[in-house]
Amino acid sequence: MPTLLERIGCKLALFHAQRVYRHFQKAVDDAPHEQTRALRRALQVIDGSDFARRHRLTPDTTAADLRRMVPLCGYEGLRPYIERVWAGDVRALFRARSPILMFATSSGTTAKAKLIPVTKEFVRDYRRGWNVFGLKMLTDHTAAVLRPILQVTSRYNSQCSPAGIPCGAITGLLAKMQKGIVRRFYVGQPEVANIPDARARYYTLMRLGISRDVSFAITANPATLIQMARTAAQESEELIRDVADGSLSRRVVPDAALRERLASGLKPDRSRAAELERLRAAHGTLRPRDYWKLSFLACWTGGSLGHYLDTLRSWYGDIPIRDIGLLASEGRVTIPFEDAVPAGALDVTAAFFEFIPIECCHQDQPQTLLASELETGQDYAVVLTNTAGLVRYRLDDVVRVHGWLGNAPVLEFLYRAGRVASLAGEKLTEHHCAAAVRNVCQAFKLPELDFVLAPCWGDPPYYRLNCEVELSSAQVEALDRELCVQNEEYASRRASMRLGAVQLRLLAPGSLAAMDNKLMKARGAVSEQYKRVYLFTKPGDDDHILTAMRQVPCSNGAALQISNPARGGG
Repeated sequence: MPTLLERIGCKLALFHAQRVYRHFQKAVDDAPHEQTRALRRALQVIDGSDFARRHRLTPDTTAADLRRMVPLCGYEGLRPYIERVWAGDVRALFRARSPILMFATSSGTTAKAKLIPVTKEFVRDYRRGWNVFGLKMLTDHTAAVLRPILQVTSRYNSQCSPAGIPCGAITGLLAKMQKGIVRRFYVGQPEVANIPDARARYYTLMRLGISRDVSFAITANPATLIQMARTAAQESEELIRDVADGSLSRRVVPDAALRERLASGLKPDRSRAAELERLRAAHGTLRPRDYWKLSFLACWTGGSLGHYLDTLRSWYGDIPIRDIGLLASEGRVTIPFEDAVPAGALDVTAAFFEFIPIECCHQDQPQTLLASELETGQDYAVVLTNTAGLVRYRLDDVVRVHGWLGNAPVLEFLYRAGRVASLAGEKLTEHHCAAAVRNVCQAFKLPELDFVLAPCWGDPPYYRLNCEVELSSAQVEALDRELCVQNEEYASRRASMRLGAVQLRLLAPGSLAAMDNKLMKARGAVSEQYKRVYLFTKPGDDDHILTAMRQVPCSNGAALQISNPARGGG
């Protein structure tokens, strides 16, 4: 039961969050004016910097002038300025003596991790978005109020810049900055992020939470929630023993000092251990749906990540799932307000936004539209200017407009603009692939299929489905037909024989996990931040990244390829 002090503290926090939420409601009603204010705040942060002087920017620069004076750019366009800030020269991109709290890492699609400068103004904007999201979420799920929360964060200080500024995940900084009265409701302490091994972190979080009345679990990537549940089930013998003894496994956390800090609040609980034993015997495994009374889950559900939802429910139960919105190390874009809907209102207070019509994304300097100029049903790539020093920055997340909340567009994330494959002009996206596979699985009553699709040169060229489950010819043919449904250009190329049919390549168990580890290491990403790749864009990438392959005949006479993850894998 929450203490009186905890109740008072939470009421004060709720009062503050309600004020923030009321302000956001007013902001979406007056979105154009709020966007002008957001632009001014962003320009104030860089006022007097070398970047601002080069482009003749001042806090009074208008949106029209900004679009005329500053070209659109990706991270590489800003990298020289950010690297000077990294080395200690803050004036390269910010006002003199501006404090940089940390650099947030963003893996993106490049080999070299991106470093996003985090200012106090950026933190204020980031936290405000979370406050608005959290208040609406808890207002809709009052049974979760004043109950423990399971949240996954990563280290904010995994390394330091030459100037001594920490670098890592912004979620870790936000966790560190939480008020103590609020922090007590989280089952995991910020120090959990210091455990280097992802599986050990997951075990520790589940150990800290399994004896408590967890109300909801929240993290960006649904795959993380699935891995946490699987880890607890696979390590259930040790987990139950830890619960009975009031301990944290020395094998899992060998660092004695860290283990002592994390286990400081644990007490022997033999009755809970016996209950977990009974649940495991009754269900054949240990699942969060059985040992917690969860009100909901919060994680990404849009784009290709919707592919995880069936497996997520098998572990956590058929409970509401709230998308956490389109957000990245570079900032928040949307705030969802409903369960089971992968769309949210544009956070008009977080940044100044521009949008590139999807048909113009290939252009180096396309004309952009303001939020007020978007059309329902159309797709756009996101451009932002914010208090992290990012100016006319091509985030390149592609969104679809679903409607309006006040005067703010309601947007759904679809895919990364750069994650497009095209062998014959078909422009296949991850969104197309994930939707096609999901529909085939539903049609054939298959469990969630882990896969990656890749373009291949041939006569004619074709796409190859890499997965660890042997599918029938009918299922592979159904996938090919479903891709035609999802993408009319793909259908046209198939009909004209410019593209061949989808082919299957069977991977040995563990191949896709090895691919994930290899890509995470190459991109400098943490497991909670990493988004599974479902589509390679260049022919040969799957051969290069997955493993060496050999051909064997399929039962239907087609060429089936087998992969051994021990050869050439990551």
